[in-house]
Amino acid sequence: MDDLPLLSPTAAPTASDARADRDWLAQLNPQQRSAALYEGDGPLLVIAGAGSGKTSTLAHRVAHLLVRGDDPRAMLLLTFSRRAANEMIRRVERLVAALPAQQALQTAASQIWAGTFHAVGARLLREFAQRIGIDPAFTIHDREDSADLMNLVRHDAGLSGTEKRFPLKSTCLAIYSRVINSEESLAPVLESCFPWCAGWELELRSLFAAYVEAKQSQSVLDYDEASLHFYLGRVGMESFFQPSRRAVVTFAKAGGQDKNSFQLVRQ
Repeated sequence: MDDLPLLSPTAAPTASDARADRDWLAQLNPQQRSAALYEGDGPLLVIAGAGSGKTSTLAHRVAHLLVRGDDPRAMLLLTFSRRAANEMIRRVERLVAALPAQQALQTAASQIWAGTFHAVGARLLREFAQRIGIDPAFTIHDREDSADLMNLVRHDAGLSGTEKRFPLKSTCLAIYSRVINSEESLAPVLESCFPWCAGWELELRSLFAAYVEAKQSQSVLDYDEASLHFYLGRVGMESFFQPSRRAVVTFAKAGGQDKNSFQLVRQ
């Protein structure tokens, strides 16, 4: 990867280069072109609605950075689905295919990190797991698997057969997730969001401790815990991205879904 062919940013453009440059930007309107060709020192935030050409603008932005000679290993495309990430890379490859030195550019495009927040976060966590005290061979549970494990722990603790009905596994997981993502303690979360469960605070506290212990014994992370580890590791994140390693410096996000505080760490 270190000998990846890159365009020199100081190469003198030819007449055919100029024509190609005009052609590949022709489909952008002035506002989209301004975002794609942005050369400011700080980050650029673009707020755009559905159908406004966000994906196309981001693809052109990445292509522009490649043409400029930026290291593709210093770029990160984050979306909310793997399909969207793959589509973004395909668009970039189609754009650079028509440009001079297309082979070098297409090779460069294939080196960009692209994926969902969870996929990229999991990749980073696995690479640097030992630095934050987790097993590199961890497994990430989806919500359904997490709910099943919560239910198993709930049953083992004797909470599935109480005289007064204890909160169901989905409710327990929702409470746990809320505590993790809001960074609040259990009591205020119960009071503000789950008042009908407030009478079970002590049992829930014990249940969540057992749930965490079960995850640790199985080398399992759930989505909330994976986000938390990534969040807590942000303090040392700069040491992860040494110049000799892949440096994530360009953040491009397509789509508009709700994010919790942990998902805003690197923006």
